[in-house]
Amino acid sequence: MVTKQRNLIPEFNPIVGEQMQTTATIRNIRFTSSDGTFCIMDATTRKRNNFTMVGPLAAFKVGDELRVSGVWVDSRYGVQLRVQSAEVVIPTTNLGLISFLSSQIHGIGLRLAERIVDHFGENTIDVLDYHPERLVEIKGISPTKLKLISEEWQEKQTTRQVFVYLQGHGLTYELSAKLVAHYKDRVIPVLQQQPYLLAKDIQGIGFRRADEIAQRMGFPLDSPIRIEAGIDYALYEAEQNEGHCYLPVGKLVESASELLQISRDKVAPYMDALTKKHTLRTEIDANGDLIVYRAHMWRLENAVANEIARMYKASDRTGSSTAALEQIRRIESEMGIALSETQRKAVQLALTEKFMVITGGPGTGKTTLVKVFVAAAHEDERNVFLAAPTGRAAKRLEETTGHEAKTIHRLLEYGYREDARGAFQRNKDNPLPEGIYIIDESSMVDLMLMRSLLCAIPDAAQIVFVGDVDQLPSVGCGTVLKDLIDSNALPVVRLDTVFRQAEQSLIVKNAHRINRGEYPVVPSHEEMAEAKCEFFLINPRPENTENVIERLVCEKIPERFHLNPKTDIQVLCPMRQNTGGVEHINQILQERLNPDGLKIPYKNADFRVGDRVMQLKNDYDRDVYNGDIGTILEYNANNALIDFDGKCVEYSKSKSDFDNLALAYACTVHKSQGSEYPAVICVFLKSQSFMLQRNLVYTALTRARKIAIFITDPYTLTRAIQNDEPARRYTQLSRRIAAALAEP
Repeated sequence: MVTKQRNLIPEFNPIVGEQMQTTATIRNIRFTSSDGTFCIMDATTRKRNNFTMVGPLAAFKVGDELRVSGVWVDSRYGVQLRVQSAEVVIPTTNLGLISFLSSQIHGIGLRLAERIVDHFGENTIDVLDYHPERLVEIKGISPTKLKLISEEWQEKQTTRQVFVYLQGHGLTYELSAKLVAHYKDRVIPVLQQQPYLLAKDIQGIGFRRADEIAQRMGFPLDSPIRIEAGIDYALYEAEQNEGHCYLPVGKLVESASELLQISRDKVAPYMDALTKKHTLRTEIDANGDLIVYRAHMWRLENAVANEIARMYKASDRTGSSTAALEQIRRIESEMGIALSETQRKAVQLALTEKFMVITGGPGTGKTTLVKVFVAAAHEDERNVFLAAPTGRAAKRLEETTGHEAKTIHRLLEYGYREDARGAFQRNKDNPLPEGIYIIDESSMVDLMLMRSLLCAIPDAAQIVFVGDVDQLPSVGCGTVLKDLIDSNALPVVRLDTVFRQAEQSLIVKNAHRINRGEYPVVPSHEEMAEAKCEFFLINPRPENTENVIERLVCEKIPERFHLNPKTDIQVLCPMRQNTGGVEHINQILQERLNPDGLKIPYKNADFRVGDRVMQLKNDYDRDVYNGDIGTILEYNANNALIDFDGKCVEYSKSKSDFDNLALAYACTVHKSQGSEYPAVICVFLKSQSFMLQRNLVYTALTRARKIAIFITDPYTLTRAIQNDEPARRYTQLSRRIAAALAEP
């Protein structure tokens, strides 16, 4: 019997790293990110070779025939074509035109497409481009339908023309897609008139990349637009990266000069121009030096100071100090506690003053005070509202006080309305109810959040800020808690007595020693070996550091202290990259603690079912917030179920929800603020010395509830503790508060 051999299609043999140009039809769309800048698609060539392509392809759909160019890349899912340019192939045959129109334009089905092509033939595309009004010649196309077809065709043509324009000026296809997604039909005017906006508007484009694009668009190096943009961006970077509210004029000129790669004398003259445009605001500070703000930051500082003055002056104090003191003593007796005189003073002021601050380190009784506040307010039938900057801090506040607590964002009812996407619903026009507002972990509140909070507090309310001013400042701009205290114009109580029970804790004792600039008490080798202490210091060889961390998390701590390595132990690092950094330690611990978890295919991330993950941005719809830690319970198709402390939330791959997640076996010290863990491992390596300072070491240690382990050497730790002058943040808020309160 003779078997007829089938015609074999030549095998598609992509080679990683090689360029590829081909014409292919989209067969299936596997994934599209929410911003349209990353897609995964299955495609087939005219020779019926199947392959996968990835890139910014959201403008295309199943059935489109594309002319694509790209490079073959290797991924965990096999070899894929990373697309660098793509355009729709417009067919020339009648049959091809019919298929093209019916797939490209909503409202044109196969039969209507046949009638259009039969009528106009090879001139069909010209009619759509230049004479769309002629479509009414076709039966079934009314003036209304003509308008819809014409608008959609024009929109698609405009998008294609924009891509051609952008790539003609040297922009990659991927970058072009980002710009189109962000600016829509404004993209060409923005590039022609304000290309430096890209540095702040588009993630991943800094000033230097925007500068390259601007020069391709014809902007010379000495262009006033370029120099002004460089000055503005230097201030923007100071805000975003260092938390400054302003810069001294000399520092600003120096930073802008370095950014622009021009001499300082060419930068200085443009300061006046930006000031006249109200882009910048200048002032003379208390030392007689000229300082420069971006205008919005100047307005923020003034707004916060004015809101504090408005509240503080709104009405008389809220009650009798004597009556409050009697009430406090009665509540002490009922609760079976004995407050110190300083604590009683703090509660007394909180019950009678409009605005006050309480600060203190671990073990000084801040939580006890909040409990007494709540009890006294309830006794007087007054509303009490507890809030904190992060979800974990709010949850901890609720657990320790037994009273409902919210994030500040939830308190202000962050949401969506027609005139403002992602706005606080509580504001001056819709204030919060009257009552006592207690804001915990106030060192984490930045200038912008403070302004939003104060604007929503009514005149008749009271507000108490509770926090540890010696911890790291907020991630955002300013040092708000410190400035409230430094104004010397508001009631402030500093708790400095460590209570007997807390004093027995070596964690608490060492936290206060470090805060005073003293070296911590380190138990003997015998005590540490027998696990008879809460504080440990381990000094491994640098090359063994990560192995030591792995053994501590996966073996030593769980065995000796019966803690769950996935949920009870947190590694804290000063940095994200390099040896002893967050990313590398996360990879090591994921492989050790969760080697067999089902892998979740998502971009370049490596998540697995069973992983410990952290939310990186506030998600108000899900009620999950920046810094919240959860566990991936299951994954099916495009969706994962994540448990955040008993609250199960679904994350969709197709909606790019995973962009806001990171592995959380290790995290930065900043990300740990507002949280406590049964055990922490604090990594302070010599190679990280430039990042180390006293308040970072102090903040890391105070995250530990039962066990704290320092991975460091005595010299590096000593230097870090001695570094008690962390990088200064430029802010004038304390001066503005004092001035606003001094006004009649």
